[in-house]
Amino acid sequence: MGGNRIRRLAISGSALALTMGLVSVGTSIGSAQAATRTPGVTAKQVTIGATVPLTGIASSGYSEVAKAANAVFQWVNKKGGVNGRTIKFVLKDDCYGTPGFGCTGNPNTVAQTKALLSIPVFATVGSLGTPTQDSVRSLLKANKVPQLFVNSGSKDWNAPKKYPGLFGWQTSYTVESKIMGQYLKKHFAGQSVCFLGQHDDFGANGLLGLTDVGIKPIDTVMYDVAGLVTGGSGYFTPFISKFQADGCKIVVMDTIPGATDAALGNALALGYTPQWVISSVGADPVTVGEPFVGKPFPDPEIGAISFSYLPASTANNKWNPWMYKVMENDKTDFPNFTATTPLDGNMAYGIGWGVAFVEALKAAGRNVTRTSFLKTLTSTTFQTPALVPLRYTATNHQGLNGGYIVQVKSGTQTAVLDSTVYTTGPTKKSKIVKTKLLSRAVPNWLK
Repeated sequence: MGGNRIRRLAISGSALALTMGLVSVGTSIGSAQAATRTPGVTAKQVTIGATVPLTGIASSGYSEVAKAANAVFQWVNKKGGVNGRTIKFVLKDDCYGTPGFGCTGNPNTVAQTKALLSIPVFATVGSLGTPTQDSVRSLLKANKVPQLFVNSGSKDWNAPKKYPGLFGWQTSYTVESKIMGQYLKKHFAGQSVCFLGQHDDFGANGLLGLTDVGIKPIDTVMYDVAGLVTGGSGYFTPFISKFQADGCKIVVMDTIPGATDAALGNALALGYTPQWVISSVGADPVTVGEPFVGKPFPDPEIGAISFSYLPASTANNKWNPWMYKVMENDKTDFPNFTATTPLDGNMAYGIGWGVAFVEALKAAGRNVTRTSFLKTLTSTTFQTPALVPLRYTATNHQGLNGGYIVQVKSGTQTAVLDSTVYTTGPTKKSKIVKTKLLSRAVPNWLK
């Protein structure tokens, strides 16, 4: 998700047991060979893994992402798996590489990744964070383990020549910011803009998107997460005060949820009410609104503009009810989830790339290997809950490339503000173009 620079059971049965398993289900010789030569793949199971912040500084909200993907895997497993194999998803808590702050895992992403390799896993899928995943790119490459669907919008994931097995998933920070910037130029022409961003690739790439479309903030502040943690909510007071004093009508924020809360709280105390424009990373209304529940004033995020590459929670979309079914089905990861529980953005995010993985695995066929999987990934367009096609190529491993503008309507819901879906590339020369909303039909095999 946010690229935070301060730090964002074994399935190796014996050959005899494997052979017996293959004979019992009548598997072909070709499948047996694929299973024996591909780490993490047996006749009946594919094992994948991820390093994620289940505890610690980045666990709020983000701990749900990989668990929601696992809900997809459990849903598919109950239907017989993918090409006759179930999926086992092993999570290692790396606390986003940051000790303390309630971390009960091992805040060492390299060590946790090596633990996954020892299982072994077919691939890492959905690991979170720019600095944490940058730290293991060479390790995974050296072991020929695909590094799939990294949870971050950094441009680091689009390096197919150097890291052929590395793939992002979400729309990049720059692309998202370019599309939101275009919206601001059209609907808030001439109004002064201030920018609050995280002091890493998240803020830098987001600011680049704004400037690419001609928006020049009159004030730009890059906050440090370590400063926020040690300084508390008051850390933002000088920044927000300056925005207010300088008369900024629009405040664009590339912030993680905790920073969004701090900024909104500071502005509330100062009586400052600009038009907030918040990156999808830090705008989820359920996560952001939690500290304001039960307070004698409205949630200050209501009315904020944001971006989404997934259907808004209030959208009439066939994927949304299906996602509810998937979440209700997973009583291990989400024991208290019901039909009335808000489906927050982190859950939808995890479901999105969970669907992408099972679709790719199915398309790769029964005799899947790491090589054949990656070839399938770069030659196929997949139907996922995303608003735009997930289409990788030999030269593009970034992931999604667009979405639409949404607005926070309550402490639990977003609504479509501009239903036009736009796509663009990461460079200044890349044009922002309209595209048709994908068919919203859920593939029959997933129903």
